[in-house]
Amino acid sequence: MRACNADPMRRRTHLVIGTAAFVLYQLALEAACPAAQYPWFIGFFAAAVGSVFPDTLEPGTSIHHRGICHSRGALKLVSVLFIITAATALFALPVPHPVLVYLASCFLAGYASHLLADSCTRMGLPG
Repeated sequence: MRACNADPMRRRTHLVIGTAAFVLYQLALEAACPAAQYPWFIGFFAAAVGSVFPDTLEPGTSIHHRGICHSRGALKLVSVLFIITAATALFALPVPHPVLVYLASCFLAGYASHLLADSCTRMGLPG
């Protein structure tokens, strides 16, 4: 039995939402830059890891487990980093390791989807 029964978000819910975020992001990438050959399977895995990472950093041991990794500040930071890495991948900007930038953007998409999903719960995100 989990200690965090008041929070309806479970690992599999976050995985589904993170997967949906990845699919939307991948479709946007392919539409904007069809010549780019990013390893979508690894990107899928990176997004899945990102979608459960906040709960790995701050496990749901109580209903008050949401700290700095689940905060609105974290959501802002992750969103800005996602926009930067996604723009780099979308517009194929010259960077030393474009695949690593792509994988970082997939991870950040998963992390952001986790925080956005948690923000819709009754507990929301702390300041």
